[in-house]
Amino acid sequence: MSWKGWVILIVILVGAAVALGVTLKNTPRQQSDASPKEMKVREAAVAGLFYPADKKALSTMIDGFLAQASAPPLENVRGLVSPHAGYEFSGPIAAYGYKQLVGRKVRTVVVMSPSHTADFRGACIPDADSYRTPLGTIPLSPKAKELAGIRPLITDPPCRVGRPSWWRQSPKKAPAPGEDTPDTWEHSLEVQLPFLQKTVTDFTLVPIVFGKVDPEQVANILKDHIDDETILVASSDLSHYYPYEAANKMDRACVEAICDLDIEAMNEQEACGQGPILTLMHIAKRKGWKAKLLDYRNSGDTAGDKSGVVGYAAIAFYEPPQPENKEN
Repeated sequence: MSWKGWVILIVILVGAAVALGVTLKNTPRQQSDASPKEMKVREAAVAGLFYPADKKALSTMIDGFLAQASAPPLENVRGLVSPHAGYEFSGPIAAYGYKQLVGRKVRTVVVMSPSHTADFRGACIPDADSYRTPLGTIPLSPKAKELAGIRPLITDPPCRVGRPSWWRQSPKKAPAPGEDTPDTWEHSLEVQLPFLQKTVTDFTLVPIVFGKVDPEQVANILKDHIDDETILVASSDLSHYYPYEAANKMDRACVEAICDLDIEAMNEQEACGQGPILTLMHIAKRKGWKAKLLDYRNSGDTAGDKSGVVGYAAIAFYEPPQPENKEN
C-alpha cells in the first residue's frame, strides 16, 4: 500500500474511534449505575391531631411549654419517662423532661413506645430511613438496622392492626388494606419527636414500638449499644380515666415504683408504656443510674375535667457522680 493509502486508512480509523467514543458517552447507564434507591420516610400521622401541623405554631407551643418548666437541671441524664397525649393535655409535663436535654451533646436517641393499634410479638424497629414532622426530618441511626437483627427486636413483624378512630383525619396517606405496620398509626412514639427536635441538635433516632415482649430481654440488648451520648426515652401515660383523687393515688404508687427502680412493684402498675418503662428501669439497675420525678400532673390539672383523668409524669434517669478518691 502506498503512503497515501496508509494516511487515508489512519484517518478512517481515527474517525471511527471518535464516533465510537461519542456513542458510548451518550449511551444511558446500566441499572447498576442508577441513582440511589428512594429513601423511606415515615411521615407524620398525628400532626394537626395531637400537636399543631403548622411549623411555626408547633415551635411556639413547645417553646412556651419549655419556658414554663422550672425543674433544676440534673447532671448526666441518661433517660426519660415522658407522656404521649395531645400536647394540650400532656405537653406541659413532657417539657420538664426535655428541658433537661437542652445544651447537652446527644448523638443518638432511642425512643421506646407501646403499641396502641397493633397486636404482635416482639419489639418493632420500623423499616424506615427517617421520620418527618412539621419541624423537619430526623435520620435513623445506623444502630437501628443493627439492632433489628437481634431478636426479639425485629423489623415490621406480622401484626394485626386496628386503625384508630382518627385515621381518616390523619395527614398521612393510608397504606393499602393489610399493609399497616406496628408504627403506621402509632402516636406515642411520634409525639416525642418535636420535643427532641426543639431541645437536641444533630441527633439520629432508634425508634422501637413494643408488642408482646419481655422488657428485660430488650434491656439486655440495648444496654450494650448505648454510650454517654445516647438518651433513652420511655413513652408512657399513667392511669387512665379514673376520678381525679383515685388517679392521683394510683399514679403516686406508680411514680414511687419507677423512682425506686422497684421492678416487682412496677409490674403491678397501670401504665400503657409499662414495657418501655421497665426496659429503662432494668438498664438503670445494671448501670447504677437513679431516677427522679420532675413533674406529675393529670389531665384534670391541664384540661380541667376531673371526672375521668389520665395521669402524666416526667421522670429523669441519671448517672450519679462518682465519689472522689481522697488519699490519706
